[in-house]
Amino acid sequence: MIIDNEKQQIRDLFANDQKYVQNEKKLQNDFVVQMQVAKYDSKNRDDPLLIHAGLTEQKQSVFIIQGKLQTDNNVKSITYYMISQLQNQKNQEFFIIYINTELKTYLNLSKFYSIFKEFPCVYFENLQKIFILHGNIFIKSWFWFQSSVQIKILKSKTIYLEKVVQLLNYQFFKKQQFEKMPAYCKDSSYQQLQQAFIGNQQQDICFQQCQNQLYDLELDQYEFTNKGIPIILDLCITKLLQDPQNIQQEGIFRLCSAQTQDKQFENYLIQKQYSEILDFENVIVIANFIKRVLDKLKYSVVPYQYYNQIYSMKQYSIEEAQVLIKQFPNLNRNLFTLIILMLQNVAQYSQINKMGPSNLAIVFGISLCRPQQYDQANVQEQYLKIKIVNQFIQFIIENASQIFPNQKISDFLLETGVEQNDYQQEEIQQQ
Repeated sequence: MIIDNEKQQIRDLFANDQKYVQNEKKLQNDFVVQMQVAKYDSKNRDDPLLIHAGLTEQKQSVFIIQGKLQTDNNVKSITYYMISQLQNQKNQEFFIIYINTELKTYLNLSKFYSIFKEFPCVYFENLQKIFILHGNIFIKSWFWFQSSVQIKILKSKTIYLEKVVQLLNYQFFKKQQFEKMPAYCKDSSYQQLQQAFIGNQQQDICFQQCQNQLYDLELDQYEFTNKGIPIILDLCITKLLQDPQNIQQEGIFRLCSAQTQDKQFENYLIQKQYSEILDFENVIVIANFIKRVLDKLKYSVVPYQYYNQIYSMKQYSIEEAQVLIKQFPNLNRNLFTLIILMLQNVAQYSQINKMGPSNLAIVFGISLCRPQQYDQANVQEQYLKIKIVNQFIQFIIENASQIFPNQKISDFLLETGVEQNDYQQEEIQQQ
């Protein structure tokens, strides 16, 4: 973990670099929407350049970059995806493992490093180390000819590994990261690395199979309440809104939660231990689960055929929004309405939680309304479409009371007494 003194030294280096100071504001402003493009792009990569390999015991992110798969078209988009993951939590520290296996020149690595020139100072502060696996003399010599402050800092944080087993020398590298390593990086030391993590894999396999009950489903594959809402989401939103303090936490829906608690919460849902959900205390875990289900729905909550219609709107009106939403299938309309009414409640406390309609739209826009296929050949056009969709969702949140004049969020949620008891009784019968 980088100590504060080292971070301060990095800040001082940037503060004394005139070129960076001149561009700093632009760099910060460009990040917000560009990360939305990268976020959606990540859902359409079957064999990604970048692998998010989980968190260390100190809650630091680990990313694996597959240099072999790198192209001019994907390196920038996927690097922004990496940063979008770090944006979920303030001061998120991270490691990078760059797989240089089978690459003889420095061209791919130099393009990847050059992308960092567009990153604000805070990401250089939070970068722990970059490990280059199977580097060669050409890779190492590239730094000799670079003079920018960003590259100088990256050089100081770079470690070269000749053998994959050398990753065991670093405490951050655990079984979770080992399981994400691509097969083509194997060398003569790989068997030794593998032996360090031999154990009973059955428990992990079972958990992955159970997770299929929660994610990557069509909307009508979920179990529903009598109000037409997936039970798992209704329970979570009911819990979230039970106490106003739950939605007053600063950065709600943006903060990261610990994977161990995420798994515990998912297990309660898988096993239908609904009383545990209603008693669960960590609202960040609950908020992230709601977001994760929406992100991983097989099809968008807003049906695909309306995506371009929203993009083509010249201006928004209450009546036009009502006509559009009325066309959604019942299940989609019910869920969309509930999510918007929930976000309206959250936005009422924006002075405390810093999550007004604009920020909530950035977080939820692409979760609620995404295209059927991402146009990777035209990132700029996709960037513009996502920005416009976010503006539409912001309009819906800001005007929810007029768009849904006859509907209250209590119309969708479980009543605090009778219905919650019904689901708790169902839990007992399941046991």
